Amino acid sequence: MPGQIVPFATSADDFEHSARKMLLDEEYAPANISEIVSFKDVKGVYLPVYLYEGQYECAWSCRIKQPVDTDVTKNRKEVYRPQNGISKGEYAIVYIACEGVEADEKLTEYVRALDYRGDGIKPFLSEDLHDCFFLTRNQDVKKTWTQCGEKTLNNLIQKKTMIQLQSNDIKDFRYDMTSELFHEGKFMFFPVWMVNYRYNGEQNHIFMDGTSRNGVKGTTLIDRTLKAEAEKPFTILKYIAVVAIVIPLLMLLASWYKLAIITLIATGLVFFGYRYYARWHKNKVIRKARKKFKE
Repeated sequence: MPGQIVPFATSADDFEHSARKMLLDEEYAPANISEIVSFKDVKGVYLPVYLYEGQYECAWSCRIKQPVDTDVTKNRKEVYRPQNGISKGEYAIVYIACEGVEADEKLTEYVRALDYRGDGIKPFLSEDLHDCFFLTRNQDVKKTWTQCGEKTLNNLIQKKTMIQLQSNDIKDFRYDMTSELFHEGKFMFFPVWMVNYRYNGEQNHIFMDGTSRNGVKGTTLIDRTLKAEAEKPFTILKYIAVVAIVIPLLMLLASWYKLAIITLIATGLVFFGYRYYARWHKNKVIRKARKKFKE
């Protein structure tokens, strides 16, 4: 059994409130969402996890997209230029320590992406597990680090380097660890609220860590029929846009300059007028659907 635990700082009601808000924030959420997701099945689970903390320093190299001036025309173009540097910082990685026990892949990824800051830990007491499920099977600490910790650290380093370079357009990223202070993984319990449900024949999920620091993550629901009805005018709007460009262009090629200008203005007014209608129609359909949530 672990010697430490991060206790729940939220209740099942807190989870239900946050989860419902997440679901309803989707524009095209189904009107019968309360029937689809049953919060009677909410589970508070203490997950066995390893916490890896440490510091790293690495040398990295890559190619980054940058604009340059050409020698002849002075026109700007974009090329990938070599860049290199040093990156260092701290890491705190949490990963599920389960072996021989079914651990949902999405739950595993959710836990791995937690922004854990190392606070809230207290000595483990048996009464902490009251009314909660828990798993106790654990993997070897070094094996778990090899399987997940190294990959997570790699992603962390690359993400921080992109922030340092202020660019997301990077190719051939490589790095070599120059020094790494690895702290032995701490085995402990971490609190997570979860609920699973089915929609359109597919299994869905919602997770929230028991400290509420990382918010709610899960599958948002989309009523495809509602979405199609709301966005129907936007399909026609695409054809109007094509007409508004092609017809005046053909008139210009035929040297009908005045008629081309008049047609461009007329079709432009039609385009912007219909775009306003499309937005009004979408908002009307969504407002109508929202009323059903309160009924």
